[in-house]
Amino acid sequence: MTTTATVSFGSDNHAGIHPAVLEAIGAANTGHVAAYGDDPWTQRLEQRFRELLGDVAAFPVFNGTGANVTGLSALLRPHQAVICAETAHVNTDECGAPERFTGAKLIDVATTDGKLTPALVERRLVGIGDEHRVQPRAVSITQATELGTVYSLQELAGLASFCHANGLLLHVDGARIANAAASLPRGRETTSGRSRSRTTRRQTHR
Repeated sequence: MTTTATVSFGSDNHAGIHPAVLEAIGAANTGHVAAYGDDPWTQRLEQRFRELLGDVAAFPVFNGTGANVTGLSALLRPHQAVICAETAHVNTDECGAPERFTGAKLIDVATTDGKLTPALVERRLVGIGDEHRVQPRAVSITQATELGTVYSLQELAGLASFCHANGLLLHVDGARIANAAASLPRGRETTSGRSRSRTTRRQTHR
C-alpha cells in the first residue's frame, strides 16, 4: 500500500522548524550573555536588516500578530483608526487583537484584489476633525496580499506619497515580503525603506 505525505501551504505554522533554524537555536543555547537586545544574535540580526534594507531598526517579537499590534501601537492613539483591506490579516485573522491592544478602530475597505489604492483610501477620509468620529491615522497594507497579489514598486510609491500628503502613516504587514521581493524586479525595494513606510512586519521565524 502506498502512502502519500501531505504537505500544507496554509501557513508556516503547519510545518516543522527548518533544520538550519533548529541548528542555529542549538548553537545559541550555550554560555551566558546579556539579554534584552544586548546579545550578539540580536545585534547580528539588526546589522543584517540594515544590509538588506538600509537605515532601519529591527525589533524581534514573538509572532506576526505581535508584530502588527506592536507596530500599530507605536503609530496610533486610541481615538485614531487604521484603513485596511477587508481581507487584511489584521482585520480577519488576529482575533481582534489590533483593536483590543491599540484601542484604535480598523476601517476595512472592499477590494477586488486585496490591494488598496489612493482612491480607495481617500473614500474613507471622512469626518476629519469631527470629535464624534475616529480619525484615520494609518493605512495598513500586506505585501504580498492575502489573495496572493503583489503591489508593484509604482503602486507602493504612489500609495506612500498619498498617505504622507494626507497626514497618514503607512504600515506594511510583511509576512510574505520575501515572496513579493522574489516576484518583482529590484525586489528589495518592495520593502519599507524604499516605499517610505513607517513600520513593516516581517515574519521570518521559519
